[in-house]
Amino acid sequence: MNRTLAPLILLLALLAPLLASPRGEARELKLAHFMPPVHTLHEKVFVPLAEDLARESGGELTLAIHPAGALGKGPVQQYKRAVEGVADITFCLHNYTPELFPRSQLLTLPGMYRDAIEGTDKLWAALDPYLKEEYKDIKVLGLWAMSPTVLITRERPVARLADIKGLKVRTGSPGEVEAVHAWGGVAVTMPITESYNALNTGIVDAVLIQASALFQPWNLAEPGKYVTDLLPSPSTIVFLAMNKASWESLDPPHKAILDRLTGQEFSRRAAAIWAEMDVVALRRADSDKDISRIALAAEEQTAFAAAVAPLIDGELARLAKKGIDGAAVYTAIKP
Repeated sequence: MNRTLAPLILLLALLAPLLASPRGEARELKLAHFMPPVHTLHEKVFVPLAEDLARESGGELTLAIHPAGALGKGPVQQYKRAVEGVADITFCLHNYTPELFPRSQLLTLPGMYRDAIEGTDKLWAALDPYLKEEYKDIKVLGLWAMSPTVLITRERPVARLADIKGLKVRTGSPGEVEAVHAWGGVAVTMPITESYNALNTGIVDAVLIQASALFQPWNLAEPGKYVTDLLPSPSTIVFLAMNKASWESLDPPHKAILDRLTGQEFSRRAAAIWAEMDVVALRRADSDKDISRIALAAEEQTAFAAAVAPLIDGELARLAKKGIDGAAVYTAIKP
Protein backbone atom coordinates (compact mmCIF):
# COMPACT_ATOMS: atom_id res chain seq x y z
CA MET A 1 0.00 0.00 0.00
CA ASN A 2 1.21 3.49 -0.83
CA ARG A 3 2.35 4.95 2.51
CA THR A 4 1.09 8.40 1.56
CA LEU A 5 -2.43 7.04 1.09
CA ALA A 6 -2.53 4.98 4.27
CA PRO A 7 -3.48 7.87 6.64
CA LEU A 8 -6.21 8.99 4.25
CA ILE A 9 -7.65 5.47 3.98
CA LEU A 10 -7.62 5.13 7.79
CA LEU A 11 -9.38 8.48 8.18
CA LEU A 12 -12.08 7.52 5.68
CA ALA A 13 -12.61 4.22 7.52
CA LEU A 14 -13.12 6.07 10.79
CA LEU A 15 -15.54 8.54 9.21
CA ALA A 16 -17.55 5.94 7.29
CA PRO A 17 -20.19 5.33 10.01
CA LEU A 18 -20.78 9.07 10.34
CA LEU A 19 -21.02 9.52 6.60
CA ALA A 20 -23.46 6.62 6.32
CA SER A 21 -25.63 7.87 9.23
CA PRO A 22 -25.21 11.63 9.35
CA ARG A 23 -26.02 13.39 12.61
CA GLY A 24 -27.58 16.79 12.91
CA GLU A 25 -29.95 16.49 9.98
CA ALA A 26 -33.27 18.26 10.40
CA ARG A 27 -36.12 15.99 11.43
CA GLU A 28 -39.79 16.97 11.42
CA LEU A 29 -42.36 15.19 13.57
CA LYS A 30 -46.08 15.28 12.78
CA LEU A 31 -48.52 16.01 15.61
CA ALA A 32 -52.20 15.35 14.84
CA HIS A 33 -55.23 16.46 16.81
CA PHE A 34 -58.93 16.97 16.10
CA MET A 35 -59.54 20.41 17.60
CA PRO A 36 -59.68 23.56 15.46
CA PRO A 37 -56.63 25.87 15.42
CA VAL A 38 -58.46 28.34 17.69
CA HIS A 39 -58.64 25.77 20.51
CA THR A 40 -56.64 26.66 23.61
CA LEU A 41 -54.75 23.36 23.55
CA HIS A 42 -53.56 24.12 20.03
CA GLU A 43 -52.59 27.72 20.74
CA LYS A 44 -51.25 27.44 24.28
CA VAL A 45 -49.95 23.87 24.58
CA PHE A 46 -49.04 22.38 21.20
CA VAL A 47 -47.72 25.50 19.46
CA PRO A 48 -45.45 26.44 22.42
CA LEU A 49 -44.21 22.83 22.52
CA ALA A 50 -43.28 23.09 18.83
CA GLU A 51 -41.52 26.41 19.42
CA ASP A 52 -39.57 25.09 22.42
CA LEU A 53 -38.56 21.95 20.55
CA ALA A 54 -37.22 23.91 17.57
CA ARG A 55 -35.36 26.33 19.79
CA GLU A 56 -33.73 23.77 22.07
CA SER A 57 -32.71 21.51 19.19
CA GLY A 58 -31.30 24.37 17.16
CA GLY A 59 -33.87 23.64 14.46
CA GLU A 60 -32.76 20.02 14.09
CA LEU A 61 -36.02 18.63 15.53
CA THR A 62 -39.28 20.36 14.66
CA LEU A 63 -42.96 19.71 15.13
CA ALA A 64 -45.53 20.19 12.35
CA ILE A 65 -49.01 20.44 13.90
CA HIS A 66 -51.98 19.11 11.90
CA PRO A 67 -55.22 20.33 13.58
CA ALA A 68 -58.89 19.67 12.86
CA GLY A 69 -58.42 16.05 11.77
CA ALA A 70 -56.10 16.95 8.89
CA LEU A 71 -54.38 13.54 9.10
CA GLY A 72 -57.63 11.64 9.50
CA LYS A 73 -61.13 12.57 10.57
CA GLY A 74 -62.66 11.30 13.78
CA PRO A 75 -61.32 11.63 17.34
CA VAL A 76 -61.95 7.93 18.04
CA GLN A 77 -59.11 6.85 15.71
CA GLN A 78 -56.45 9.09 17.24
CA TYR A 79 -54.78 6.37 19.32
CA LYS A 80 -54.69 3.99 16.36
CA ARG A 81 -53.01 6.69 14.26
CA ALA A 82 -50.24 6.96 16.84
CA VAL A 83 -49.73 3.20 17.08
CA GLU A 84 -49.69 2.75 13.30
CA GLY A 85 -47.54 5.82 12.62
CA VAL A 86 -50.04 7.80 10.57
CA ALA A 87 -48.74 10.64 12.73
CA ASP A 88 -45.67 10.64 14.96
CA ILE A 89 -47.66 12.15 17.84
CA THR A 90 -51.42 12.28 18.44
CA PHE A 91 -53.71 13.78 21.07
CA CYS A 92 -56.03 11.09 22.45
CA LEU A 93 -58.96 10.74 24.85
CA HIS A 94 -59.07 7.53 26.87
CA ASN A 95 -62.86 7.64 26.68
CA TYR A 96 -62.80 6.81 22.97
CA THR A 97 -60.91 3.54 23.52
CA PRO A 98 -61.78 2.69 27.15
CA GLU A 99 -61.29 -1.04 26.68
CA LEU A 100 -57.56 -0.41 26.17
CA PHE A 101 -57.17 1.57 29.40
CA PRO A 102 -59.33 -0.10 32.08
CA ARG A 103 -57.05 0.83 34.99
CA SER A 104 -56.55 4.41 33.88
CA GLN A 105 -60.30 4.79 33.40
CA LEU A 106 -60.86 4.30 37.13
CA LEU A 107 -59.84 7.91 37.58
CA THR A 108 -62.80 9.00 35.46
CA LEU A 109 -65.35 7.57 37.91
CA PRO A 110 -67.56 10.17 39.65
CA GLY A 111 -65.88 12.16 42.39
CA MET A 112 -62.36 10.74 41.97
CA TYR A 113 -60.69 14.15 42.05
CA ARG A 114 -61.65 17.74 42.78
CA ASP A 115 -59.76 19.51 40.02
CA ALA A 116 -57.60 18.85 36.97
CA ILE A 117 -54.25 19.26 38.72
CA GLU A 118 -55.14 16.81 41.46
CA GLY A 119 -56.32 14.31 38.84
CA THR A 120 -53.16 14.75 36.77
CA ASP A 121 -50.90 14.16 39.77
CA LYS A 122 -52.84 11.01 40.63
CA LEU A 123 -52.35 9.71 37.09
CA TRP A 124 -48.59 10.22 37.16
CA ALA A 125 -48.26 8.73 40.64
CA ALA A 126 -50.04 5.61 39.42
CA LEU A 127 -48.36 5.39 36.01
CA ASP A 128 -45.25 3.34 36.79
CA PRO A 129 -46.62 1.06 39.50
CA TYR A 130 -50.05 0.36 38.02
CA LEU A 131 -50.74 1.80 34.56
CA LYS A 132 -47.63 1.48 32.37
CA GLU A 133 -48.76 -1.81 30.82
CA GLU A 134 -51.66 0.06 29.21
CA TYR A 135 -49.24 2.34 27.36
CA LYS A 136 -46.73 -0.28 26.18
CA ASP A 137 -47.51 0.31 22.49
CA ILE A 138 -46.66 4.01 22.54
CA LYS A 139 -44.37 6.54 24.19
CA VAL A 140 -46.31 8.72 26.65
CA LEU A 141 -45.41 12.38 26.20
CA GLY A 142 -48.33 13.80 28.17
CA LEU A 143 -51.01 12.44 30.47
CA TRP A 144 -53.46 14.72 32.22
CA ALA A 145 -56.94 15.10 33.66
CA MET A 146 -59.68 17.49 32.66
CA SER A 147 -62.02 19.30 35.04
CA PRO A 148 -65.09 17.44 36.33
CA THR A 149 -67.99 17.77 33.91
CA VAL A 150 -71.03 20.03 33.92
CA LEU A 151 -74.45 19.42 32.39
CA ILE A 152 -75.55 21.71 29.56
CA THR A 153 -79.28 21.42 28.85
CA ARG A 154 -81.41 22.57 25.94
CA GLU A 155 -84.79 23.27 27.56
CA ARG A 156 -85.05 21.87 31.07
CA PRO A 157 -83.03 23.33 33.97
CA VAL A 158 -81.47 20.67 36.20
CA ALA A 159 -81.29 21.82 39.81
CA ARG A 160 -82.10 18.53 41.55
CA LEU A 161 -81.74 14.83 40.83
CA ALA A 162 -85.37 14.43 39.76
CA ASP A 163 -84.90 17.01 36.99
CA ILE A 164 -82.60 14.78 34.95
CA LYS A 165 -85.06 11.90 34.75
CA GLY A 166 -85.79 10.95 31.13
CA LEU A 167 -83.39 13.48 29.59
CA LYS A 168 -81.36 12.25 26.62
CA VAL A 169 -77.79 13.12 27.61
CA ARG A 170 -74.75 13.12 25.35
CA THR A 171 -71.97 11.07 26.93
CA GLY A 172 -68.42 10.31 25.85
CA SER A 173 -67.46 7.21 27.84
CA PRO A 174 -68.89 4.05 29.43
CA GLY A 175 -68.46 5.64 32.87
CA GLU A 176 -70.57 8.61 31.84
CA VAL A 177 -73.19 6.28 30.38
CA GLU A 178 -73.51 4.47 33.70
CA ALA A 179 -73.66 7.72 35.67
CA VAL A 180 -76.41 9.16 33.50
CA HIS A 181 -78.42 5.95 33.84
CA ALA A 182 -77.91 5.98 37.63
CA TRP A 183 -79.26 9.53 37.70
CA GLY A 184 -82.34 8.52 35.71
CA GLY A 185 -81.35 9.92 32.31
CA VAL A 186 -80.91 8.26 28.92
CA ALA A 187 -77.31 8.16 27.67
CA VAL A 188 -76.47 8.87 24.02
CA THR A 189 -72.76 8.33 23.28
CA MET A 190 -71.11 10.52 20.65
CA PRO A 191 -67.89 12.49 20.07
CA ILE A 192 -67.73 16.14 21.06
CA THR A 193 -67.50 17.06 17.37
CA GLU A 194 -71.13 15.95 16.90
CA SER A 195 -72.56 17.45 20.08
CA TYR A 196 -73.51 20.92 18.84
CA ASN A 197 -75.78 19.63 16.08
CA ALA A 198 -77.24 16.96 18.36
CA LEU A 199 -78.16 19.52 21.04
CA ASN A 200 -79.33 22.08 18.50
CA THR A 201 -81.69 19.65 16.73
CA GLY A 202 -82.99 17.92 19.85
CA ILE A 203 -81.29 14.57 19.19
CA VAL A 204 -80.11 15.03 22.77
CA ASP A 205 -81.57 17.19 25.52
CA ALA A 206 -78.29 17.72 27.33
CA VAL A 207 -74.52 17.33 27.02
CA LEU A 208 -72.29 16.12 29.83
CA ILE A 209 -68.91 17.77 29.27
CA GLN A 210 -66.39 20.25 30.67
CA ALA A 211 -67.63 23.84 31.05
CA SER A 212 -65.21 25.20 28.44
CA ALA A 213 -67.38 23.59 25.73
CA LEU A 214 -69.95 26.33 26.39
CA PHE A 215 -67.98 28.72 24.23
CA GLN A 216 -65.28 28.62 21.59
CA PRO A 217 -64.67 26.31 19.82
CA TRP A 218 -67.72 24.10 20.54
CA ASN A 219 -70.16 26.91 21.39
CA LEU A 220 -72.71 24.76 23.23
CA ALA A 221 -74.07 27.88 24.92
CA GLU A 222 -75.83 28.64 21.63
CA PRO A 223 -78.19 25.61 21.61
CA GLY A 224 -78.00 25.26 25.40
CA LYS A 225 -80.01 27.39 27.81
CA TYR A 226 -78.79 26.09 31.19
CA VAL A 227 -75.54 24.79 32.65
CA THR A 228 -75.53 22.84 35.92
CA ASP A 229 -72.30 23.07 37.92
CA LEU A 230 -70.91 21.23 41.01
CA LEU A 231 -72.10 17.82 39.88
CA PRO A 232 -70.25 14.86 41.46
CA SER A 233 -69.82 13.72 37.88
CA PRO A 234 -67.53 11.49 35.84
CA SER A 235 -64.54 13.18 34.28
CA THR A 236 -62.15 12.78 31.37
CA ILE A 237 -58.46 12.00 31.07
CA VAL A 238 -56.33 12.52 27.97
CA PHE A 239 -52.84 11.75 26.69
CA LEU A 240 -50.30 12.74 24.09
CA ALA A 241 -49.09 9.54 22.41
CA MET A 242 -45.95 9.10 20.32
CA ASN A 243 -45.39 6.29 17.85
CA LYS A 244 -42.80 3.92 19.31
CA ALA A 245 -40.76 3.60 16.11
CA SER A 246 -40.69 7.38 15.74
CA TRP A 247 -39.40 7.71 19.29
CA GLU A 248 -36.76 5.01 18.89
CA SER A 249 -35.51 6.58 15.66
CA LEU A 250 -34.58 9.84 17.39
CA ASP A 251 -30.97 10.59 18.25
CA PRO A 252 -30.25 10.40 22.01
CA PRO A 253 -29.83 14.20 22.32
CA HIS A 254 -33.20 14.74 20.66
CA LYS A 255 -34.82 12.16 22.93
CA ALA A 256 -33.41 14.02 25.91
CA ILE A 257 -34.83 17.33 24.68
CA LEU A 258 -38.29 15.86 24.04
CA ASP A 259 -38.29 14.15 27.43
CA ARG A 260 -37.36 17.42 29.09
CA LEU A 261 -40.13 19.35 27.34
CA THR A 262 -42.86 16.77 28.01
CA GLY A 263 -43.76 14.47 30.90
CA GLN A 264 -45.43 15.31 34.21
CA GLU A 265 -44.68 19.02 34.45
CA PHE A 266 -45.77 19.55 30.85
CA SER A 267 -48.95 17.62 31.69
CA ARG A 268 -49.64 19.74 34.78
CA ARG A 269 -49.29 22.92 32.72
CA ALA A 270 -51.61 21.57 30.04
CA ALA A 271 -54.16 20.58 32.70
CA ALA A 272 -53.99 24.02 34.32
CA ILE A 273 -54.37 25.83 30.98
CA TRP A 274 -57.42 23.76 30.05
CA ALA A 275 -58.95 24.00 33.52
CA GLU A 276 -58.68 27.79 33.38
CA MET A 277 -60.90 27.66 30.30
CA ASP A 278 -63.60 26.00 32.42
CA VAL A 279 -63.34 28.66 35.13
CA VAL A 280 -63.56 31.43 32.54
CA ALA A 281 -66.51 29.76 30.78
CA LEU A 282 -68.54 29.47 34.00
CA ARG A 283 -67.74 33.06 34.89
CA ARG A 284 -68.87 34.12 31.44
CA ALA A 285 -72.06 32.10 31.79
CA ASP A 286 -72.89 34.12 34.91
CA SER A 287 -73.11 37.26 32.81
CA ASP A 288 -74.43 35.77 29.55
CA LYS A 289 -78.12 36.58 29.09
CA ASP A 290 -78.65 33.56 26.82
CA ILE A 291 -77.62 30.87 29.31
CA SER A 292 -78.30 30.42 33.02
CA ARG A 293 -75.85 28.85 35.44
CA ILE A 294 -77.21 26.55 38.15
CA ALA A 295 -74.93 25.69 41.08
CA LEU A 296 -76.22 22.52 42.75
CA ALA A 297 -77.15 22.94 46.38
CA ALA A 298 -75.18 20.82 48.85
CA GLU A 299 -78.08 18.45 49.52
CA GLU A 300 -78.52 17.86 45.79
CA GLN A 301 -74.82 17.19 45.35
CA THR A 302 -75.21 14.51 48.02
CA ALA A 303 -78.21 13.03 46.22
CA PHE A 304 -76.36 12.87 42.88
CA ALA A 305 -73.31 11.33 44.60
CA ALA A 306 -75.38 8.70 46.38
CA ALA A 307 -76.98 7.65 43.09
CA VAL A 308 -73.61 6.92 41.45
CA ALA A 309 -71.80 5.49 44.50
CA PRO A 310 -72.54 1.84 43.53
CA LEU A 311 -70.76 2.37 40.20
CA ILE A 312 -67.34 2.13 41.85
CA ASP A 313 -67.97 -1.29 43.38
CA GLY A 314 -69.53 -2.43 40.13
CA GLU A 315 -66.53 -1.33 38.07
CA LEU A 316 -64.05 -3.00 40.42
CA ALA A 317 -66.06 -6.24 40.26
CA ARG A 318 -66.15 -6.06 36.45
CA LEU A 319 -62.38 -5.64 36.28
CA ALA A 320 -61.83 -8.49 38.73
CA LYS A 321 -63.79 -10.82 36.44
CA LYS A 322 -61.31 -9.91 33.70
CA GLY A 323 -58.38 -10.71 35.96
CA ILE A 324 -57.50 -7.05 36.51
CA ASP A 325 -56.67 -5.92 40.03
CA GLY A 326 -58.57 -2.66 39.85
CA ALA A 327 -58.87 -2.55 43.63
CA ALA A 328 -55.14 -1.91 44.01
CA VAL A 329 -55.31 0.98 41.54
CA TYR A 330 -58.44 2.40 43.16
CA THR A 331 -56.86 2.25 46.63
CA ALA A 332 -53.91 4.24 45.31
CA ILE A 333 -55.95 6.97 43.62
CA LYS A 334 -59.21 7.13 45.61
CA PRO A 335 -60.37 10.50 46.97
